[in-house]
Amino acid sequence: MSNTHVFSQADYEKEKPADLHTFRMIDAKDGSVVCNSHICIQLMDNRACHVVSDNEGYAKLDMSKLTAGMVVISSIGYVTKYVSIEELGKVNEVLMEPDVFDLDQIVVTGTNTPTRADSSIFKVKVITGKKIEQLGVVTLNELLLAEANIRITSDLILGSQIEMLGMGGSSVKVMIDGVPVIGRIDGNVDLSQINLANVKQVEVVEGPMSVIYGNNALAGTINIITQNNSYYKWLAEANAYAESVGRFVSNANAAFKTGNHSITAEGGYEYFNGVDFDKSDRQMNWKPKNTKRANAGYTFHKNELQVNVNLRLFGDELHNKSNISGTRVYDTYYFTNRYDFSGGLQNTFNKKHHLNMVAAYNYYDRSSQAVNKDLANGEETKGEKLSSQKATQQMMRAIYGTSIYPGVLSMQGGVDVNYETFEGERVIDKSQSIGDYAFFLNLNYKLSDHFELQPGLRYSYNSGYDAPVVYSINTKWHVGDALNWRASFAHGFRAPELKELYYDFVDSNHEIYGNPDLTAESSYNVNTSVDYSIQKNKHHWRFSLSAYYNDVDDMISLVQDENSTQYVYQNITEYQSTGSDISINYGISNFLTMRAGYGITGRYNSYTEQNGSDEFNITNDLFGGFKLTEEKTQTTLSADYKYNGAIPYFYSNSDGNITEGKQDAYHTFNLSVMKCFYQNKLKLTMGAKNLLDVTNVNRPSSGGAHSSGAGIPISYGRSFFINLKYRFTHL
Repeated sequence: MSNTHVFSQADYEKEKPADLHTFRMIDAKDGSVVCNSHICIQLMDNRACHVVSDNEGYAKLDMSKLTAGMVVISSIGYVTKYVSIEELGKVNEVLMEPDVFDLDQIVVTGTNTPTRADSSIFKVKVITGKKIEQLGVVTLNELLLAEANIRITSDLILGSQIEMLGMGGSSVKVMIDGVPVIGRIDGNVDLSQINLANVKQVEVVEGPMSVIYGNNALAGTINIITQNNSYYKWLAEANAYAESVGRFVSNANAAFKTGNHSITAEGGYEYFNGVDFDKSDRQMNWKPKNTKRANAGYTFHKNELQVNVNLRLFGDELHNKSNISGTRVYDTYYFTNRYDFSGGLQNTFNKKHHLNMVAAYNYYDRSSQAVNKDLANGEETKGEKLSSQKATQQMMRAIYGTSIYPGVLSMQGGVDVNYETFEGERVIDKSQSIGDYAFFLNLNYKLSDHFELQPGLRYSYNSGYDAPVVYSINTKWHVGDALNWRASFAHGFRAPELKELYYDFVDSNHEIYGNPDLTAESSYNVNTSVDYSIQKNKHHWRFSLSAYYNDVDDMISLVQDENSTQYVYQNITEYQSTGSDISINYGISNFLTMRAGYGITGRYNSYTEQNGSDEFNITNDLFGGFKLTEEKTQTTLSADYKYNGAIPYFYSNSDGNITEGKQDAYHTFNLSVMKCFYQNKLKLTMGAKNLLDVTNVNRPSSGGAHSSGAGIPISYGRSFFINLKYRFTHL
């Protein structure tokens, strides 16, 4: 057991300071004061200290109490500074390099060791926990609404749905700390069930990651990284959120650290009263919902070794109200339960060998219960609670990385094992299973200090389909200090999911039928991006241009029958998507950042050709926003806007022919302000969501495998929110 302990500024007051050293954090570009910096001192004897600079940027340390060790200085909007205690004692000012666009963020997706986002061979978009707080969003679907190349829609029963790079949610991998989230319905993980409390950051990789992550990673990967307590003996947080539509959320978490051991516990509750646009009947457009969740974790961390174990519990209840028939109502309750148990191990041997392992068991259950109530006498009859589907996943991924020739050639290899089961009354033969067992290898070769090349391949055995060898090649060219160019080519494979093959989902609003004759998808992807940064004094510019092309054979998609709610999974012989986006970011130190961009997406498939067209169907998107920060008052004003252009879709008409329709365009605009008190211990966020009051968008000939009523639901309308968060720490 290590004798690591912590001390604080209070320890200095036990006796008169013998060597009190005062220093100040200064912006390296414009000389302005950097206030509220977090300063962590880690001594060689394993003692640790954590202090915060004041509103004038000053911090004080009694150097007589400090022996050899390292000081880590971090502040929002600046590159983290590492300096020895000896060096710190010789200076009165510490120059902090601005990181206006969060390029210094550390990412873990697709790598075997933590890497700066700007240095990764993959283009990783990082949405920080600070931004999540500033926007006042609660769940993952809300966070991604204004992001480029991403579309979020909602199903009033099944939840949120995502599209990335012109491809549906079945091609997007969603993970929490590297563990895939199961429980897809209609090919999508319901992102509204992923709460963002206690999240450090969200990492989004656009383009295929099939070599490392396998199935469902053709269009992109979203990895939610949770918080980890590294410094505090005690840490506790609590927040309360209220929204004008009758939505209330509360969360609390606590962490305790002693020596090399850390324990965390976190939980929350969400109540949503529902929203109804037509007050003349009892049915509600947005259904009332209650959500409960609880998480617990243990971490052992010593030197380069880290071992963690986590348990996550989730329960969701959705109430679908019926209209009144006589004196009776016939309601249906939908229940979702998730139990996730995972463990991880990270270790570095001899400074050049890295091992990263994660293993998990995931359980998912979706059930329903009919409730018959007589409003005249209050008599209520509950039907049997029926499980429509139960799914389990057992997975293990181990990644080993080493430097073969330091600075020139490195290797990343591993195994990825996934075994899934699926059972329920609506499942063909009541129960099905499928396994996927893979080995993958990436070689990173640096031809020079500025250019690197990374080929990779994945060989897998799938118990249901003949899986081909999947391969990719990624390149990154660092042209000077300002310009980065990335390019990739990849071949992907996606076996049909068990739900797409064997599951029939039928209720009053849905008819979705599985198809056991589906064939596996095969795809090719080309992706390239250029990022150019300019920095002059306190002015920062960043220009980004990206383009992609996806070619998918036998793409699996739902096809709708006209004038009915019936959908069936079918293979589309050929599907292609292509597009590009350009964005401009401008910042004045950490006072103001602005972004604006334009994206275009083209979609083409075999049905387009059958309708006499050989052209791509084009969708245009615009996005923008700003963040204004006043550091001394610790106040931030944020705004996000996005124009989502018209999008094509396909349905089967009365003659049995596939016909193209278009979903109308719409706008989203959100505004929020955050104020911090008591050295960031108390945070108040207020704002407005969906200021343009968009609720549904028109979708001709759409009966609704996804929802009842006309159009596609986007939001429950304009709303106003307030969020209060308090953080307590003790060293």
